[in-house]
Amino acid sequence: MKRLKLIGGFCYIISFVFAASLFLNIGIGVSKGATLFIFLLLGSLGFLFNIISYSTNKIGNPMSNLTFWLGAFFIFVGLVFQMLGFPFSISFIIIGSVILFFSFFFFRKRITKEDDDEILDQF
Repeated sequence: MKRLKLIGGFCYIISFVFAASLFLNIGIGVSKGATLFIFLLLGSLGFLFNIISYSTNKIGNPMSNLTFWLGAFFIFVGLVFQMLGFPFSISFIIIGSVILFFSFFFFRKRITKEDDDEILDQF
């Protein structure tokens, strides 16, 4: 699973390089159509590999992780729609950003069985 997460991270890094070249109009020796295709492919693979390699014993609230991935999905779809020229793409980006905001600030405390115990019961 760690290898999938590592491969997903590399896919994200390369995907963001191609996305930056698209947004900043920097030529990297590949046509715009191929650059867009590579961005979409590697971004999707990175997203998929990170979801597959998610470990349930990680620190954090599972609800926070779910909302984080949901927000990331909306932002990715918004960026794809914006690159393809679809209307309302900025709405997906804004909705995804709001969902990410909630995942960072509202669901941070991990809910465990120990949290339900009284302080005196722990001694």
